[in-house]
Amino acid sequence: MRGNRVRKVSATIYSAFSSPSYPDLAHLGVGIDFNPQLLLNITGKEYKPRFKINPNVIRISIIPGCDPHIAYEDLYGRGIRGIVLEAFGVGNMPNGDDLHWIPWLRDQRKKGLVVYLSSQCERGTLHPELYMAGSFAIEMGVQGGPMMSPECAVVKLMLALANPDIELTIPIAGEL
Repeated sequence: MRGNRVRKVSATIYSAFSSPSYPDLAHLGVGIDFNPQLLLNITGKEYKPRFKINPNVIRISIIPGCDPHIAYEDLYGRGIRGIVLEAFGVGNMPNGDDLHWIPWLRDQRKKGLVVYLSSQCERGTLHPELYMAGSFAIEMGVQGGPMMSPECAVVKLMLALANPDIELTIPIAGEL
């Protein structure tokens, strides 16, 4: 959806998905009425589906007061290879002496955990460099970039871990 968050708004009706900042790609009824001008149009490239993924990816929302050492311990040691970390606003996270996100991330990154920094916000641009904690995260190799929905970021990270030619910050299907 070109980087905009798509949210499931109903469990039982056809109009189950909504994007607050992008028009509908299609309308379901008796048939499907597409908005062709909004669909991703890639010319000159043959579509090559990717079926290889690394499912060892999770999504974590930063919660104020949560100590990741207690809540998540050693994710890499438990087989997790990537996380989508949902930070505050433009990419901030707690960074006090009693909040251990940066040391925990540093330890997990040293072990090889791939981290994609996202936001808990639906709209906007990520700028983690505006905050000390976000800057530390970027310096240690946490990747952040154009906003993707958390679900999209998880799937893209699964693809990137299994297919080294896929970069998290380069669009492959209009997701950024």
